[in-house]
Amino acid sequence: MIDEASLLQRARDRDSAALATIYDTYAPKIYAYIYRHIRDPHRAEDLTSTVFLKMLEALDKDNFARDRLQSWLYRIAHNVIVDDVRYQQRRPTQTLYDTLEAKEENDPSVLVSQQIEEEIVWKAIQQLTEDQKNVIILRFGEGLTAPQVAKILNKSEEAVRALQRRGLANLRKILSQTT
Repeated sequence: MIDEASLLQRARDRDSAALATIYDTYAPKIYAYIYRHIRDPHRAEDLTSTVFLKMLEALDKDNFARDRLQSWLYRIAHNVIVDDVRYQQRRPTQTLYDTLEAKEENDPSVLVSQQIEEEIVWKAIQQLTEDQKNVIILRFGEGLTAPQVAKILNKSEEAVRALQRRGLANLRKILSQTT
């Protein structure tokens, strides 16, 4: 378990080991969160780098996390995703998904079937409201608790739970129409 308070202080003091620990600990989580939103591994890598660049810029501006580093990083990631989505809407492109990797020990038909199911669910999630989508991804994709999600999205726990209920209900409805 990481002592987040001392890690934050060491990072504020520009301790390179502390900054490396932050990156090593949170980069995979932030990447997964971003990837679940945009489904493009290369853009997700770029946006993850942007999150940590913004973290370093916050150090220079003395605007670094005061507490709850994980929530602060997810909030930055959320803002980076929103900015990227706005940019992509102004400059639409066709994304190539290169997520199917053939493995000798796996049956290709199972891999294709899983990919199709993931794509159906992903497209269904994209039809939710932005708040519902964020809550569903953070709660189920990232495995965060309702209080953690509330802090990241700057909402009350009750609002997060209500968004989760409505989001899941909408997902059931959308998915029942696609089958």
